Amino acid sequence: MAETLAAASGPPWGICYHVQQAVEKVLKALIVEADNDPPRTHNLLRLNAAIEPPVFGPGDEGPLASLAVWAVQQRYPADQPEPTRSDAEEALDFGRRALTDVERRRVG
Repeated sequence: MAETLAAASGPPWGICYHVQQAVEKVLKALIVEADNDPPRTHNLLRLNAAIEPPVFGPGDEGPLASLAVWAVQQRYPADQPEPTRSDAEEALDFGRRALTDVERRRVG
């Protein structure tokens, strides 16, 4: 969905939201695949830490945390900035890499 929105010049918040959802779902799927119950959270850092070994390393903590800001907090608005087109492009790039990394892990 994020790719579709990006191709149609959709709103940056929508792109960021759908990237966060995709990463959250693949992390939860890996947890379930390991016969564990995923934590009830949208926190991507916590989900990543529940996987052995974690999919993402320390260098990915910033992007994982950013996705939470742009996705989860966008659903519960407060005084926060809207994501920009640049933010959406960064989120989409990370999301693509994240899905590729998870796929490699499952195949490899």
